[in-house]
Amino acid sequence: MYDQNYQEKPETSSGNDRRSPLEGEAIDLRALLLVLLRRKWVIFNTSLLCVVVCLLVLFQLTPRYTASVMLALETRQNQVVDVQAVMSGVGTDVAAIKTEIDVMTSRRLVGKTVDALSLTEDPEFNGALNTERSLTSYLNPLSYLPDSWRWAIFGAPAVVSEEERIATERAKVIDAVTSKLAVTNPARSYSITISFESENPRKAAQIANSLADLYLTDQLEAKFEATQRANEWLNERIYDLRENVRTSEVAAQQFREDNQLIQTAGAGLVSEQQLSQLNTRLIDARTDLARSEARFSQLSGMTDPEASDFAELAEVLDSSLIQRLREQQSEVLRNRAELATRYGPRHPRMINVQAELSDIESNIKLEIRKVVAGIQNEVDVARARVAALETSLDQLKTENVAVNRAQVQLRELEREAEANRVLLETFLARFKETTNQQDIQQADARIISRADVPVDASFPNKRMIFMLVVVASVALGVGLAFLLETLDNGYRTLEQIKTDLGLRGVGIIPMLAPNKMQASSVEDYLLEKPSSSFAEAHRNVHASLLYSGPRQNTPQVVMATSSVPGEGKSTFSLCYARLMAKSGMKVLLVEADLRRPVVKARLNLIGDQADLVSVLEGSDMGGQQLHKDEPSGLHLLCGKGHSDPQKLFSSDKFAGLMSWAREHYDLIVLDTPPIMAVSDALVLSHHVDAVLYVVQWETTPKKSVESGIGQLREAGAPVAGTVITQVNIKRHQSYGYGDQGYYYGTKSGYYTN
Repeated sequence: MYDQNYQEKPETSSGNDRRSPLEGEAIDLRALLLVLLRRKWVIFNTSLLCVVVCLLVLFQLTPRYTASVMLALETRQNQVVDVQAVMSGVGTDVAAIKTEIDVMTSRRLVGKTVDALSLTEDPEFNGALNTERSLTSYLNPLSYLPDSWRWAIFGAPAVVSEEERIATERAKVIDAVTSKLAVTNPARSYSITISFESENPRKAAQIANSLADLYLTDQLEAKFEATQRANEWLNERIYDLRENVRTSEVAAQQFREDNQLIQTAGAGLVSEQQLSQLNTRLIDARTDLARSEARFSQLSGMTDPEASDFAELAEVLDSSLIQRLREQQSEVLRNRAELATRYGPRHPRMINVQAELSDIESNIKLEIRKVVAGIQNEVDVARARVAALETSLDQLKTENVAVNRAQVQLRELEREAEANRVLLETFLARFKETTNQQDIQQADARIISRADVPVDASFPNKRMIFMLVVVASVALGVGLAFLLETLDNGYRTLEQIKTDLGLRGVGIIPMLAPNKMQASSVEDYLLEKPSSSFAEAHRNVHASLLYSGPRQNTPQVVMATSSVPGEGKSTFSLCYARLMAKSGMKVLLVEADLRRPVVKARLNLIGDQADLVSVLEGSDMGGQQLHKDEPSGLHLLCGKGHSDPQKLFSSDKFAGLMSWAREHYDLIVLDTPPIMAVSDALVLSHHVDAVLYVVQWETTPKKSVESGIGQLREAGAPVAGTVITQVNIKRHQSYGYGDQGYYYGTKSGYYTN
């Protein structure tokens, strides 16, 4: 009946529907703060523990110092001479820079640093020299065993030579140094930072600077070795090339001599020069022959040597003798003309002049005949010359064909000799370049900032670590608080029960502190302090039962049960019944827990008044005398041990008892055993109007409450609501729930506690 009125969620609700403040669709900040407030000591203790441990660890840590040296890769190379380097510079791409970082951290370079600084003799890096025992060695139980026992269990260590031991120690030192070495390259930069961490600040700076110097020296050594290897190879190659050049030149010269391929300086072969000259002379001779034949053909048509045509010949005109004779002829003709004006033709002087003129003309004709005869001789000579030159030219052409054939092979030999000569010159030039480069090699990086001795320790950064630990410890505490809240297996508020089980809360009962309670028992305190918050909590339960549902369904028979023993169910039933009886109602308390009855002992009841077992086993219920609580006027039907309580509660006599009680009492309260322990409460629930389910604050497991409520619902019990008992008001108030328990603590002016 009351379960239908008071239930606000369907019966299918279960503990799986529980939600923490973080699981809702919208985060309830107030709920989160309340969780933190409830678990403040968890957060505080967790933070305090972490901080204390952090401080202990920080003070035990050995400080370490980090020194850094910065190098810059050279992107511009200085060219002292314009030659090509044997070993090119370092690239500037990401892969090249990563390769240089690998070189700096390589075991070879670190090993050079170890050897240069004698780090194998340093206990910081050589664990074999460190005689101090670490904390972990004290915690290791094997360290307390004798060597003979350890050798017997794990085997004796292998015997190694002194050289192997030294090599092993050096390898371990290199590993230790490498583990404290860090080489980084900032993004978009050609700089490389070498950082080293050590317990000694001066040692950290020394090792960092030494590694940087060895890296630069290693670059120069690599270039020098490459140049030296190139020079050695070039030297061997040049020796072979010289032999090849000498052999090829000797072969070409021998072939030239064998084939008489004589060559003048800058003018080619002699045969070629002769052929060219002879061809030129033949052309000139043929030209002269043509000219002579042309003149001779001109003379062949003249029959009279004294004709004037001969006198007009160029050879005649060019003859100096004929020119003098003609001058004399002209002089004599002039004299004859002068004498003719004075003398007659027979004058002796005229005769002499005429004779002289005849003599001159005879001489001229004679000379003209000589000239004509000379032209004919020239034609014959020119013909003979052309014939001779043609014969010589044909012979020379024949000889030149053979020479040309020999020249083909000669040119092949000369090309081979020239190629060997050019290759030799190239290798000689490269050999000189590489030889000069040995003295001008430069490293591909430079130190732009050497490592200074650090002043402050890089580890541990106590301030930062402490702040981080504080933040982390608080976060851990908060996380642990929410974890405990999630794993919390008890109920603290009626709202939680309503959310999880869909069952309304009727009231909460505060827990009384023994040191503040003057009465001998809780039941007596209720009567001594009727205005206390404890009494008001029970009145609130009764008011909730009376006025929360329909007026016609006001419960008369109320049953109190719980999940497990010890939740305050019997105390609540007794206090509730006494308080209602004290208020003027006629109340009967029926102790239906026949397995562990406690009411008679708690109220110190004496006498032979009737108990529940005797009433149910008797024949007349109306004539039985009941116990009466004199301070409150409460009638009690106490329980008594019985072997089969369910048989009694299922009988008609118990139903008749309930009918009789409804007629004579205003309120009947049944104190029943826990629902999870026995099933008596399920049988009794069919005789009551309302079932109050008692839950101990923060203690009763949620699964137990869920299971108990589920059994009652399956049995059709009229579950009216839940009552939370033994509430620690001070803690409940600090959680800030804002329910009845909050006011029981803060509004103490309303109560007399």
